[in-house]
Amino acid sequence: MRATRFLGLALVLALASSVATGEELKSGPTEKIGGAFDVKAITGEKAGKTLCYVCKFGGEGRPAAVLIFTQKADDNLVAVVKAVDGVQKTNEKLGTVVVGVSGVEAADFEKLQTTHKLTTPLTVAADKDGPEKYNLSKDAAVTVVVYQKGGKVSKNFAFKTTKEAAEKASEIASAATAALK
Repeated sequence: MRATRFLGLALVLALASSVATGEELKSGPTEKIGGAFDVKAITGEKAGKTLCYVCKFGGEGRPAAVLIFTQKADDNLVAVVKAVDGVQKTNEKLGTVVVGVSGVEAADFEKLQTTHKLTTPLTVAADKDGPEKYNLSKDAAVTVVVYQKGGKVSKNFAFKTTKEAAEKASEIASAATAALK
């Protein structure tokens, strides 16, 4: 009986310590963006072309940009993109792009675009797992990097699921708005 109580207490303590030390998911740069990288544009004015949106935004002198890296193309992702689209529609100087990584295909984005008519360009990374210098976590279904002119990261978000990302869509939109100031 005493051993059972001790074992039970040990199990509770072990679970509590694993929850207490559980680290927050980290993905993507937190201080400065990783620089230029190529994508193939699936939608938007550059559809069908391979280009560097980070370079494009820099060349246009955009005061801020939002990079949304995703491993999944679904309606939860659409909620995030629409929130960012809302900011971009009232702040045309904001650069926005969605980058499909880890198996997201052009057809996935074409389907989303047909159904939802998104403003933000949907692209697929030239490097399947995304740009190496961006340190994207394989555990993050969605990584959002909001940065200001010059590449200073103003906010970084990492989500295990697209559902978690959708639940924080308004927070992402607020970060994009704040980066413009």
